[in-house]
Amino acid sequence: MDANTGQKHCVTQPSGPALTYAEEITPEDVRSLEAFLNTQWDRVYEEVGETGETSFAMRSLLRLISDSAGFLLALVTVECPDTWQRAAIVREWQRLRSTAHEFNHCDGYDHRRWWHPVRHFDAQAEAAEHDRIRQAR
Repeated sequence: MDANTGQKHCVTQPSGPALTYAEEITPEDVRSLEAFLNTQWDRVYEEVGETGETSFAMRSLLRLISDSAGFLLALVTVECPDTWQRAAIVREWQRLRSTAHEFNHCDGYDHRRWWHPVRHFDAQAEAAEHDRIRQAR
């Protein structure tokens, strides 16, 4: 907790290079993003309290964060992911990253690692999409 602001801090490890592709996402990335989101959730939930509709929505959000992070963690540990797994990695990372993006002003947000959207699993997938777009024109 910051003595000056009263805000909770999320301690993160020094960030690595900016993410370009989903194949670069590590289990540590998933864990740190989930930890950051949980810290923000705790902070907001303290203000919301434990009664009322907003409280129910907050608990649902926590389940979604936990489920998404757990699924993503399982996916990033697969050695040679299938096409559907690659797509799911991109989707789940974007889901968590975009949720965290709303809190980019908070301590612990890893601007270098989480700021830019990851739209493709790897360079080959990106090139294939660009080819499909060119052919469709």
